[in-house]
Amino acid sequence: MANANSSSNEPDWPAVLRQLEGDRESIRWPEREAILPLDWRPATNPTPEFLDVVELLAGDPKWQVRRRAAATLVWLPEPSFSRLTAAFSADENAYVRRDADRALDKRRRGEKNALTKGERSGELVAEYSSMERLYGSLPTRKARRIVEKHFDQLVGGTVHNMRGLLTPIKHYADELKELAKSSSPSRKVLNQHAQAISARLADLEQFLHDMRAYAQPIPTQRRRERLIDLVREASEAARRHFVGTEFDSAGVELRINIPESLTLEVARHQVLSVFTNLLRNAFEAFRPVQNEVGPFWIAASANTDDDRVSILIEDNGVGFGEDDLKQIREFIPGYKTMKHDGTGFGLPTARRYIEAHGGTLDIDSQTQAGTKVRIVLPLEAWGEDAE
Repeated sequence: MANANSSSNEPDWPAVLRQLEGDRESIRWPEREAILPLDWRPATNPTPEFLDVVELLAGDPKWQVRRRAAATLVWLPEPSFSRLTAAFSADENAYVRRDADRALDKRRRGEKNALTKGERSGELVAEYSSMERLYGSLPTRKARRIVEKHFDQLVGGTVHNMRGLLTPIKHYADELKELAKSSSPSRKVLNQHAQAISARLADLEQFLHDMRAYAQPIPTQRRRERLIDLVREASEAARRHFVGTEFDSAGVELRINIPESLTLEVARHQVLSVFTNLLRNAFEAFRPVQNEVGPFWIAASANTDDDRVSILIEDNGVGFGEDDLKQIREFIPGYKTMKHDGTGFGLPTARRYIEAHGGTLDIDSQTQAGTKVRIVLPLEAWGEDAE
């Protein structure tokens, strides 16, 4: 199979895709392995057909084929990268997992080299070059070090969380293997283990979803939306999150004090996601005390000042202490406090979305006194053209 980096000899990816989708076994596995050369790297942006081929090969029955697909992690764009990283991390074959780890290391080193050496072209290098011209080399080097530190924290937190999710999956899978050897395995135990694996996989899927949401670019188009409509829709979505769980959100009163006429220029999906996440966190604050006597309440209010609106979401839930608050205020994606569930991407993503709208997000909390989140947004579209 020709090297995919050569535009003249690059495989016909649509044709390869059709053949794999039609009958994978029509291509012998050594030939499937050779579809992706070991030294493959993109000459241009990977096409959708190429990405579909990689995903098919990543699920191939032969570990040799999956191993070759794992090497492409170095160059894959989102969301393929996040999805396949999770798949390869849980692969049953040690060689596949090892090559995936190597590809991730190469990807990480490459991105850091782009920051420190400027060897790659792209928006990030161009921004650093512009910064150096405007402010000099010393502030630019310091900015690079800050970005590298943030990158290390992000990767470290992500790896830690993914291992935390994969470890129990591996444990229960090993237990199932042992149970399968029994002449009469317990159906009850088999079902318990299968349910445990399914639950952890759901957690992993949520983690990847939140990680992807954080990495997604913010839409440039803005539309005028009624703030009260966004908050009401977000509150319904937040309550639906607890349907079927042991926590009944109906016991928490939601107080909304927002003028009906107040409108904002926003990217609707992102701002709705912010409110949903914050309200869901507020409901979660009552889970530990749901059997105690209330009243339990969450309040959402807003007031305007010149060309900005201040939105306050507060609750009288359990809150959290000074140490947790200090860590939360760092807004490091993937990091979470020991006392709170979640993926660690919720608040960092919320702040990123709000800042992309020219706003700010601040949080304050006290143990047993509740939590306050204040969002300040411009009333008109900021930095982008409104639709």
